[in-house]
Amino acid sequence: MTRGRVAVAVAGILTALLLQAGIVGPVVAPYAVSLPLVLVATVGLVDGPATGLGFGFTAGLVADLGSAHPAGVFALVWMGVGLLCGLVADRHSLRRDAVTAGVVSGVGSSVATLVLALVSSRAAAFDAVRDLVPSAIGDVVLAFAVLALVRRMLHTDVLRKPAAVYTDLAGVGRG
Repeated sequence: MTRGRVAVAVAGILTALLLQAGIVGPVVAPYAVSLPLVLVATVGLVDGPATGLGFGFTAGLVADLGSAHPAGVFALVWMGVGLLCGLVADRHSLRRDAVTAGVVSGVGSSVATLVLALVSSRAAAFDAVRDLVPSAIGDVVLAFAVLALVRRMLHTDVLRKPAAVYTDLAGVGRG
């Protein structure tokens, strides 16, 4: 993990959370469209399951700590979304990956809402199930823009994943 990747991850998480609170959330108010969760899904699609898992847990934990609900709900759900998207990534079709990111994000938002509803009230659980399709459609629309941006950023020389270095038994590195 390079310093540049950490800095961009922190900036991306904070920017997505601020945009969600200030613009996306109020515009799509009754639905659970989530820009930060779409970001988690697209990072998993572009960089793989390990990065998606770590990025999802971190972004979810930051979102949990900034909210009034029990900590850990978003962290666990978003970690699962990042892992799942990393496992099913196509990496060749922008359209297929954007739809995958949107659908998985929509389902992840509904799962998080259901868990929070079960903790607090049963009426919100019905709303989460009812709003699943519109939320997923909103997430797919966001995913097209976010996926293109994430692919472009994570394939730059500065942010590219470090290459693995293998060593033989004598300790001599080979790439």
